[in-house]
Amino acid sequence: MQRLEAFAIYENPDPLLVSRQALFPGIIQLPDGELLALFSIGQAFDAADMRSFVSRSSDEGRTWSAPRRLNSNESTPPEQESFKPLLLRNGMLLATGYVFERPDPLQPIVDPVTLALPRLVPKLSTSRDGGAIWTATRPINIGGEPLELSGPATQLPTGRIIAPGSPFHLRRTGHAGWVVASDDGGENWFKLSEFFRAPGSDIHAFESRLVAWGEGRVAALWWAYDHTREVNLDNHIAFSSDGGARFGPAIGTGVKGQSSSLIHLEGETLLTIHTHREEPAGLIVRRVDVAGDGFRIEEELELFADPTMASTTIDMKQQFGNLKFGQPSLLRLRNGDLLAYCWSFENHQYIIKGFRIAL
Repeated sequence: MQRLEAFAIYENPDPLLVSRQALFPGIIQLPDGELLALFSIGQAFDAADMRSFVSRSSDEGRTWSAPRRLNSNESTPPEQESFKPLLLRNGMLLATGYVFERPDPLQPIVDPVTLALPRLVPKLSTSRDGGAIWTATRPINIGGEPLELSGPATQLPTGRIIAPGSPFHLRRTGHAGWVVASDDGGENWFKLSEFFRAPGSDIHAFESRLVAWGEGRVAALWWAYDHTREVNLDNHIAFSSDGGARFGPAIGTGVKGQSSSLIHLEGETLLTIHTHREEPAGLIVRRVDVAGDGFRIEEELELFADPTMASTTIDMKQQFGNLKFGQPSLLRLRNGDLLAYCWSFENHQYIIKGFRIAL
């Protein structure tokens, strides 16, 4: 693998006049080759006015259109939005994610005393015209759980849609990694399985991601945080051979990363991307052999290494308030190149960052 170039997918064009902080990107390639990106823009990292926007590229990601709102329907109370796109086999686009209800714009996301969070609601939106017009967002109701659907959903060969998430709270126990599913194109959802639950339910599966390939093969990868010891663990991974209905035991990857993602490359080979926020801080892509439900690293590519991008690991509350890059993802382009992207704090603002990679 070789890094060809680094560039901004979105950065505030008028930083001296207005604050536009960009976070939480998701990108897909449409049937005509155009790239469609969803990301959130607001005046600060945890601002109550953080809304989801759409941007497009017709030149493999080198230039992007000015972002426009996913939709302009405002909810009551106001909602802080984050969505990721998926192209379904019938041509419909599905955006899944979640919102924080923000009736008080000055209420912190994490209460510094109680660690309570604003009400979180998983939601979705759809488009039937290639992303020009999107429906008003509506809840994904699975027992009223505040599921952190921070990654994109995945469609299996059967047509079933699956998505990873976890009940999002900062209590010591009650943590598990879920797979939720829909058999009717996203109209109705149910809990399919759990890809992870520690014996004491005290290890959180933050920012989990799924990839599916072959005959029922599914892998879940997540940022594991131990609430009892208040430490980050290695990224963990678990495998399924029946479309995510059951998972084998979680295994440590040996990768000391936090938010991460993965795609299928070929056979039993995956590509993973990991944020390393503890020293040495950086963003690394890995080619991994997962045959036999293992995790054997074959190749590594460092996209950047920067000690100033490291974050505190004292406790989860302080980590959330100290992040400088995150939610990395990978997209295999039709021309054979790879697009890696994430959000990143550069020149005193949050931008959407891209990297072009030759395999």
